[in-house]
Amino acid sequence: MLTVRALKPDDAEAWAALRREGLESHPLSFSSLVPDDPRALVDLMLRRLQEAGTRMFGAFEEGSLVGIVGLRREPGPKEGHKAFIWGMYVTARSRRGGAGSLLLRAAIQEARAWNGVEQIHLSVSSQASEARRLYERHGFRTWGLEPRAAHWAGQYTDEIHMILDLRDVQPRQSDPA
Repeated sequence: MLTVRALKPDDAEAWAALRREGLESHPLSFSSLVPDDPRALVDLMLRRLQEAGTRMFGAFEEGSLVGIVGLRREPGPKEGHKAFIWGMYVTARSRRGGAGSLLLRAAIQEARAWNGVEQIHLSVSSQASEARRLYERHGFRTWGLEPRAAHWAGQYTDEIHMILDLRDVQPRQSDPA
């Protein structure tokens, strides 16, 4: 059975392992590199959990973490109406099983609960067509493209910028998996 919940400090090791897997297997899908220090990802997760306006969610299948996503609200009075989805990753074996939709729904629901948040932004690599389709199914629309946004191992990828305007979209009761 697949469940999604907010991550806690106890989840840091599992989150770091899954984040490392994503960074290693899809280097052009993330702007971050795999850190040399194995503890760095654990420390990053623990710091992020303490930041105001930040939530991290995990999808669990039979007790194992199979998917992750972060949500961060912009600080400050001029940008506090915006939240950002970051670091979304689902293991290959759990894709197309609903984990991505459940994670995205949890992040969208959390952003809706934050007073004054009107829109959610995210960026997705032009090479990640399945992820882009997932975001589109949940109401995200493209607003821009950054050509050659990332370069790694002799390859470039464009970054597609997407937005979900929470003022225009009502919560869905049953999104496709």
